[in-house]
Amino acid sequence: MKSSKLRAAAAAFSLVAALFAGIAATAVPALAAPIMAPVRSDATAPGLGELTAKLQLVLNTGASRAQRANELEAGEAGLSLVDQVGTVMAATPPSFRWELQGPVNVSGDTLTATLQTSVDGWEPWHFTLTWRQIDGTWKLTREAECTVASIAALPCTV
Repeated sequence: MKSSKLRAAAAAFSLVAALFAGIAATAVPALAAPIMAPVRSDATAPGLGELTAKLQLVLNTGASRAQRANELEAGEAGLSLVDQVGTVMAATPPSFRWELQGPVNVSGDTLTATLQTSVDGWEPWHFTLTWRQIDGTWKLTREAECTVASIAALPCTV
């Protein structure tokens, strides 16, 4: 009984990973969560709406590479990984959805928010994403890039 539950959980995770991997980068804005009132634990921290926009920009392979790189802690070096994620996302069915959820937690120069991914008929999955404040801009960390890549079943080296 236990192994069948583990197999079912592994199959469900694999399905979500495959689904996340296929969302069209240009469709991400249409699939994103509605902008909600920001939950802030620090007056200078972005809210959920701004963090969602930042993540959408990073994953949009059609957007300016310079703008996208500016949103990443790894800068230009991080684009290769998020480009792969954006490319894989093109095959995801419309029943896959993602949204950032609060609270937005700030500790020094690091903030976290929860990425929820869901597919009709399955329980949602939750992942913690981090941003780091560098030169006054909150940038998606390399660790968070790797988290998003893992959801898309892509390897990542830090």
